[in-house]
Amino acid sequence: MVILSDKKLAYETEMDDVIVGFSEDNEPIWLEILNVSGGFLPRLNHIVKRAIATEVSVV
Repeated sequence: MVILSDKKLAYETEMDDVIVGFSEDNEPIWLEILNVSGGFLPRLNHIVKRAIATEVSVV
């Protein structure tokens, strides 16, 4: 879980493997990442590798 703010939780929404908690003014206040080792980290690794490859090819 990543806490972004100490505001009071109004509602939460699940987006794929991430649950986002929002305040009354629709500000994200926390993120709960589900299935970290099986889903989130492999996708993050792919995104980072693709970004690095793009950066190297631009230079």
